Amino acid sequence: MSLLRKHHRRKLLESPFPEAWQDILDADVPYTQLLDEAELARLRETITILIDEKYWEGCGELEMNDRVQVVIAAQAAIMLLHLDATDYFHNVRTFLVYPTAYVQSQERVGSDGLVHSGSANLGEAWYNGPVVLSWKDSLQAAHSPGRGLNVVFHELAHAVDMMAGTTNGTPMLKNREDYASWNSTMSETFAALRKRYAGGGRDVIRPYGLTNVAEFFAVTTECFFDDPIRFQKAHPKVYEHYARFWGQDPASRSWPRG
Repeated sequence: MSLLRKHHRRKLLESPFPEAWQDILDADVPYTQLLDEAELARLRETITILIDEKYWEGCGELEMNDRVQVVIAAQAAIMLLHLDATDYFHNVRTFLVYPTAYVQSQERVGSDGLVHSGSANLGEAWYNGPVVLSWKDSLQAAHSPGRGLNVVFHELAHAVDMMAGTTNGTPMLKNREDYASWNSTMSETFAALRKRYAGGGRDVIRPYGLTNVAEFFAVTTECFFDDPIRFQKAHPKVYEHYARFWGQDPASRSWPRG
């Protein structure tokens, strides 16, 4: 990071966190109630930097405003509470936000080898490009933590995966020796889940996570942050790898019991 950027961030964070933004967190992001004071301070700093450094654009008649930015940035910041390696998702330059699910206008080749176009999306992440999100679904995810469904976590997990140069479901790990254990655990879990679903079984990891290894990482990241107690119980080895990578243990937080 350049000295100029460091100086800019330092000056930016000298200003107090806006009261209006805190009101938005209190009203729309109940996840923040699970965090300790140090994490809340880190969260506010990260929100401030993400809103300042990223380009935010409303699409499909959505007017960009503080609420949209704070709610989405807060969910992104939860992922970065103890993870510095991404430098605030350095490969994400832009957030494009639609009012609701949007129609994908560009053709793409899916994991099935077919060309897809005109499909409805809740979100998507492009390599060194924008993250695209549905505001309706981003807000619903913020309002209702604990379901294991969060489009912001999902798409930013893809962005983290892409930092390694490819989307193979394996982010950049701290130590070279970690890769063998990671790949073994994920491969075994992926294969076991395919067998389970083929036999009519169910799991906390929804079937979409078995589309390919990239979607497996994105869906299980949703589970890790948004349904961590059930995820840890069902897949303790995967949870342990994620706790080391993300630097946090969300299952240990005081989640409300339903």
